[in-house]
Amino acid sequence: MSADLVYHMPAEQYHATVALSKSGLDQFQRSPAHYKAWLEGAKEEATPAMVFGSAFHCAVLERDEYAKRYVIFEGDRRTKAGKEAYEALQASGATIITRETADTIEAMKLSLMAHPAAGKALYAGDTEVSVFNTFDTIKVKARIDLLPDHRELYDSLADIKTTQDASPAAFAKTAAQLRYHVQAAWYLRFFPNKRRFIFIAIEKTAPYECAVYEMDQSAIDQGNAEIDKQLEFFKSCQEFNSWPGYSTAIEKLTLPNWAFKPTQE
Repeated sequence: MSADLVYHMPAEQYHATVALSKSGLDQFQRSPAHYKAWLEGAKEEATPAMVFGSAFHCAVLERDEYAKRYVIFEGDRRTKAGKEAYEALQASGATIITRETADTIEAMKLSLMAHPAAGKALYAGDTEVSVFNTFDTIKVKARIDLLPDHRELYDSLADIKTTQDASPAAFAKTAAQLRYHVQAAWYLRFFPNKRRFIFIAIEKTAPYECAVYEMDQSAIDQGNAEIDKQLEFFKSCQEFNSWPGYSTAIEKLTLPNWAFKPTQE
């Protein structure tokens, strides 16, 4: 079945559409019970890092929307006037950010556009593209940051990641921990004519260094293997409407390898 691409779909509408996403896969990886709770509204509180990441994505990929969705507050909430001004901004429905946050976002944008490879990816293309499909009777979805239109990247999908450390070793560790390889494999399944997945990593502190990485095939193969395993289990849970949590037996527990260090005499 071919994918159904929807351009300019509001994020709220995309998230309200019931279908399995990479975020849902991450919850399901923890346990089917966690996925079911997450699907039914047990969402985690948005952390400052999540708010910042969303604001930066909006500033880069949806520039016209950025000024509508985010407002800067520079007053003093300890004063009556400052408190009233803050409450008025809250009532507008926009997300409030500080001047410091806005300045950081602007500095990061400048660094991003100055990077040759990132600049090519961001020069032209469709952004925030929602896509829907069915994988083996399971309704699935994804929301692509960027479909680059540059001739050197015509066969690529791109995703922007804000991070503390964009160096190769650190970002590879982050990618493994947050399952970016699963994200790459998941998104590529929706686009059989695309071969490459590009991550644009941008640091959140000065000098706001940027790096661009292509996920290698071994990582994508690993992502596909994890997806296949999860989809098989997901289909079973869906068929029997059974969403188990952790094991009900007594399990052996051992420490991770890094914890086994030689003791100092």
